[in-house]
This record gives sequence, structure tokens and C-alpha cells, in this order.
Amino acid sequence: MSGKAVIKEVRRIFDAFFKIDEYDVAFDGTDGNTVEQTRLVFERGDAVGVLLLNRDTQSVVLVEQFKVPVVPGRRRDDPATVEGWILETVAGMIDGGETPQTAAIRETMEETGYRIEQPQLIAKFFSSPGGTSERIFLYFAEVRERDKLGKGGGIDDENIRVVNMSLGALFERLAKGAIEDPKLLIAAYWLQDRVRTVADRRHLIDSFWERGRTAPGVPAAAAPAEPKPARGALALATVRHSVKNKQGLFIGYKTGDIGEIRNIDIWVNSENTDMMMDRFLGKSISANIRYRGANKDEQDNVIEDTIEEALRSAVGRRGHVKIGTVLVTTSGNLERDNQVQRIFHVAAVEGVGAGRGVRADAGKLTHCIDRVLQKADEENNRFSRIVLRRQPLESILIPMLGAGDGGLPVEEVAQTIIPQAVRYFSRSDLTTLKEIYFLAYTARDKAACDQVLDLLRSEGTLV
Repeated sequence: MSGKAVIKEVRRIFDAFFKIDEYDVAFDGTDGNTVEQTRLVFERGDAVGVLLLNRDTQSVVLVEQFKVPVVPGRRRDDPATVEGWILETVAGMIDGGETPQTAAIRETMEETGYRIEQPQLIAKFFSSPGGTSERIFLYFAEVRERDKLGKGGGIDDENIRVVNMSLGALFERLAKGAIEDPKLLIAAYWLQDRVRTVADRRHLIDSFWERGRTAPGVPAAAAPAEPKPARGALALATVRHSVKNKQGLFIGYKTGDIGEIRNIDIWVNSENTDMMMDRFLGKSISANIRYRGANKDEQDNVIEDTIEEALRSAVGRRGHVKIGTVLVTTSGNLERDNQVQRIFHVAAVEGVGAGRGVRADAGKLTHCIDRVLQKADEENNRFSRIVLRRQPLESILIPMLGAGDGGLPVEEVAQTIIPQAVRYFSRSDLTTLKEIYFLAYTARDKAACDQVLDLLRSEGTLV
């Protein structure tokens, strides 16, 4: 990247609804010499776009509106055209004092009538950096029919049509190059990538496609007779080692897609400090657990968001927890399908600001592991469990905390959390847990676990 720019003078030469400024600037060129330029910049502020996915109708919610610039633009191809309506995502300008997320929520209600609460940022980009300073904050949000609280159609003279389009139809337009709105184009590619991942893992297939149809390039919905590992996932396998001088206590890992793992009493879900589970479309363990634990109808459409609702109840009015907090919930349908008794939600990552995602701190992961394992012993020692003579929770499966959206290398995570689990077993004479497993989804995860376990074995900590 070249050196810093110096803005010498700015002159406003047009000032109405839109504004045009003339800039005198200087910057370091590619040859190291100073370059001076005078350029016009179209100033209109920043804007938002929102792609909505309606879970109940299995469609995206778009808007169609007449835009004057569309007519002369299209006339460069067809001088006789009079067509000025264009299909777009929800969109609008960010008002003064608004955050991009607040603007996205407001524009969605104004244009479609749907209420959204926490849209996910897909991307932030310049709409046309050669001529305007405008940036677009593009979001994604899921809605249900019950979220339709208004009529939509815009305000004042906006004159907006709300359009519901199946995913198959959207992706067909994408394949044909028939999408003209750049916001919709970017969002459609983003959503198609998410859907492909979900389809490969055999999640939500019927929820995304009309029966008997698929989008171009996406696998058909028919599930194979035998389960296959997800893309990038290893085949199912178990590796375990005994803890020295601790008879009957084991540390190890399980490879493969978590959805195919069975007969582990506790699954750990890595969450943020807001304890908000990932949406069903997500690629994370949180999304996987949420969907697999939910109650569904015959077409696999979610009718009861069992685990997320239990987590919301457990969070209560707090709304925010500290790193290392562990909340215990039901496992929903995972108890029937995977023999999971409890889900432990641990706050392992923290938000870094609106639209900037989350991050993990490797130095805090040891505390998270301690709290998870302590919580298992606390659950087993609950008076009600003892009185009712319930089978103790003896096995636990822990993902690579902080290695996904948290941003930490899986090697660093493994080097932190596996020895901490071993230390927990080594120093405890009263633990009720018997088996601690870590989830090694990919070959890289497995290699990271093997490296740490081999070192512990060479040191004599594990047998």
C-alpha cells in the first residue's frame, strides 16, 4: 500500500439532497514521488442493505422499486426501454446518529414490515470508490411469519413492492447473470455458499428447496442410505489415553462430524458472552447443535427452537455473562438421536463491537475448561440427581474453543485446553467424569490434538 494521503482543500460545488465536493489531494505514488490531483467526490453518506430469509415460507424477502437512474442505464443497451423497476435487497441511507445495524432494522420494518433484532453483517464495501465515498453495510437476517408486524411498502413516496422469492428461483437468477442490484448479487452468492455447506452436511435441505428441486450446482436433497462425513470432516473415530495414576479416567478426541457422534453424555457449545446461539444457516457447532436439538415437522422445518429457547430462559434478564460462565440446558432431540443428556453452553468468546464479530483470548481458555469440568461434577452432585438415582454424566465432548469465529489457531487452542483437562483430572480425587473428549473435525484438528497428546504421553502424564 502506498503512503498516506494529504487532503489540501475541499470545496463544495453542489449542495442539495446529494452533494459534490472537489478535493485537492497529494499522495505518495507507486514510484515514491508525490502525486497531486484534483478530483470530484459524490457525497451521499453511508447506506445499508438487508437480505431477509423467511424460515416459514422458505423464501427470501426482496423489494422492487422504480429507480430513475435505472432507465438511462438500461437505455445504453436498449434505447427504447421504459423499464425502471429493479429488484433489490432492503436498502436505505444511514441517518445521522444511527448505527448501521440500527438503520438496517429500521429500513427492514419500513420497507417490508418485518421486525428483525440482530442482523448479521455480511460485508462492508464501497459502492463505487472511483466516484463516491458511499459505503454499504450489507446484512443478513432470518424472519418468521410472526415477525411481520407492519404493512411495509416504504414511507413517504417510496412506492415499494415486497417480493417473496424461493431460493431456487434466486439462485437460478444468479446462475443466469440476471441480478442487477450489487447488494443482492453479493448477498445471493454469500447465501448460496451457506446453503451448499448446509446441504453437504444434510442439514435443512427440505427447508431450503421446494420439493423435487435444487438450485444449480447444489446437491439434491435425497440423503444417502449410510451417513457420509461432511465436506472437510474426517471419518468417525475415537482416540483416547489413560491419565497416569488415575484408573478409569481417559483423555482423547473424536473425529468427524459432531452430528454423527453418539453416546456422549454432555456436549459443550462454545458461545459468546451474550449467549446467543448461531442461526440455523451457520457453519458453527452452535448452529449444528441448535438445529439438531430442535423439534421439526415431517419436512424437517423447525417448529420449536428447543435448545435456544432453553438457553434464553437460562440467561434470563442478565442478557450478558462473563467469560467462563457455563449454562446448562436440555439437549432437545439430541437426547433421542445422539444420546446426549445435557448441553453445556460456555462463554468462550467476546464481541468486539457491532458488525466486527467475536474473538477469543487464549489466556482465558484454561478458565473456560475448568468451569466446564467443574460444572459436570456439580451437575452429578446435585441433590435431585442423587435422590432420584439418575445415571451420572460420565463423558463430555468439547470443541476447539475459540478456533472458529474466535480467530485462534487450532494448534494454540489444543496446546491450551487439552493439558488443562489433564490437569483437572490429575488434581481431582472426587471427579465424577470418566472420559473427556475433544472434537477433531478436520485433519488439522486431529494433527493438533495428536501433537499435544503425544507430548503428554512422552512426558509420562498419559499412558
